[in-house]
Amino acid sequence: MSQNHLIRKAVALLSGVAVLFSVAACGSASAGGSNSNALEQVKQAGKIVFATEGTYAPFSYHDSKTNELTGYDVEVAKAIAKEVGVKAEFAEGSFDSLLAGVDAKKYDTVADQISATDERKAKYDFSDPYTYSYGVVITSKENPKNVKSFDDVKGLRAAETGTSNWNKTAQEKGATIVQVNDFGQQVDAITSGRADVSLNDGLAALDYLKQKPDADIKIAAKSEKTPAAYLPFRKGSDDLVKEVNKAISKLQKDGTLTKISEKYFGEDFSQE
Repeated sequence: MSQNHLIRKAVALLSGVAVLFSVAACGSASAGGSNSNALEQVKQAGKIVFATEGTYAPFSYHDSKTNELTGYDVEVAKAIAKEVGVKAEFAEGSFDSLLAGVDAKKYDTVADQISATDERKAKYDFSDPYTYSYGVVITSKENPKNVKSFDDVKGLRAAETGTSNWNKTAQEKGATIVQVNDFGQQVDAITSGRADVSLNDGLAALDYLKQKPDADIKIAAKSEKTPAAYLPFRKGSDDLVKEVNKAISKLQKDGTLTKISEKYFGEDFSQE
């Protein structure tokens, strides 16, 4: 075999390798671009997958007559998805598993009264708020520890879900955490004596007392009304967040969110 023939063969082989690398690089770039376009992915799927508890009335729960998933957050999520031009799909789980499911790309976001803490902001892109509420300290009706403010929970046992913002607030106020899975277990912990207090969303507490007026709990203290709930998305979802914010703004202005809020709370908690 001549030297020139060997050279031509080597050049051809190297050219083929270069082409393969070029194709592979193009394919990788295309896939990466698709993965980073959250809005495009949602549009292609035709749905936004919302994670929610399904046990957190009046925000996310099952109707006692139809067993259908309903609630303030559920209806707001459906309205937002409709404005985006897709359907809302729901996946239920314990509160502490919801954000982990977003991390694992099982869900697009969480519709479950998620607050935007500094720690969460470092990890997620948040929508504009769609709920404005206030926090409460719940005690037994007897209130043996004489709790009158959030500062009074220092040294007390607070029943809280593991990763909730209220858990963090209770710890910052000096309470010892009794970990539970949902609001019902928080109430049980207080009435059974396993916990002294529970810090939670005022709207959830009011709804619980509305449904169970004979429950041995009361609201011992409340905070000022502030933005309370947002939709969290994986970092890099700017395009989807922008579209969701447009939907929230429109729904606030045209009265849709006000109607949903009044349906569940008797007044408007969907905006300031």
